[in-house]
Amino acid sequence: MIVQIRDREALKSISIVSLRAYLSSRGWTDTGGWGERPITVFAKEHESRTWEILVPHRDTIGGYAENMAESVAVLAQVEQRSQLDVYYDLSASGADVIRMRSANGLTKEPLSLRQSATLFNDAMSMITSAARAVERPQATYRGPLSSDVTEFLDNVRPLPGHHQGYELTLHSPVPAGFETQTDMGDDYFAPFPRRATLKLAEALTHSSEAIFGAVIDDPLVSFRQAVSHGVSANLCDALANLAKKGEGIEIDLFWAPVRPSTIGEHRFQFSEFSADILTEAASSYRRNEPQLDETVVAQVVALAREPREFDGRATILYVQDGRPIRLNVQFEELSYTTVIRAFENRNPISLVGDIYRTGSGYELRNPRNLTSVPVDPNDPH
Repeated sequence: MIVQIRDREALKSISIVSLRAYLSSRGWTDTGGWGERPITVFAKEHESRTWEILVPHRDTIGGYAENMAESVAVLAQVEQRSQLDVYYDLSASGADVIRMRSANGLTKEPLSLRQSATLFNDAMSMITSAARAVERPQATYRGPLSSDVTEFLDNVRPLPGHHQGYELTLHSPVPAGFETQTDMGDDYFAPFPRRATLKLAEALTHSSEAIFGAVIDDPLVSFRQAVSHGVSANLCDALANLAKKGEGIEIDLFWAPVRPSTIGEHRFQFSEFSADILTEAASSYRRNEPQLDETVVAQVVALAREPREFDGRATILYVQDGRPIRLNVQFEELSYTTVIRAFENRNPISLVGDIYRTGSGYELRNPRNLTSVPVDPNDPH
């Protein structure tokens, strides 16, 4: 199919750094300037002919979009590909690329609206869990996202119109670097988008190793050790869903040429069989791992002793993910009056604490920021 890129805004979105990185990575040679003009000439021998592409020094010059259109056209002709494919790859030069596809040929079967929405949701859950692990690795994630994670997700773009079935390519833009990066992708502190994709690679690597460990050894041990590497219940659930619905899933990670890295490209494969292990791992994380700094709005349903003899031990009822959970709490003496009044008046309380599983029950440790929640007299409940 012959497609020409004519959208000026789309062409102007190709950065000079991205074009130069693309040309350098594909064997084009910088032959120097073009006279006195602010232009660098890149050349390549192909089929007994010397091809040239003019790369401007500034994106504010007149005719910048036309210059990019000519570059795309030349590359498409040399590479014998469509201009659309070249344009997408040029765009990817400024972005880390996350590519997901069915391992069993489902890419050829068109998806329904519901299936497409589910694919996008599972992909978002996967990269969101990796981004949150950059800030703080933990077994489960709940609650609102930080501003860094939100900004990262807002900048990740799905490749439009470039899939037919169970396949999705995401571009995560990263700032340009000026040399090969080494420490977490950078000699200096890596920008958040690069740290997020690196954490995703780390988490997928350790998920694969944990699955292997679960088969030959203690599954709980292998997955518990993987938490510090970004593996979480959220990530396991997302991977399990992708693997089940794709009848196996392949995930490829490529680093943006504008920010070179010594870390190689990655390919991961998760089978339908591994999906069952991942689902069980996610359940185990949620059952056994503590939930730290959890904000709880609950009802005091029992005191260990009568109010006159109250020693701080109480049971509160908390609804989490639609499921009621009883939490045993040891309150500090300064909180006794608030807890007793909430119990007697059946008023809810709000507090922050760390939820731990203990045997067949749960307890909330280190309770703090305790307040009584006002009750609306007009609320029928």
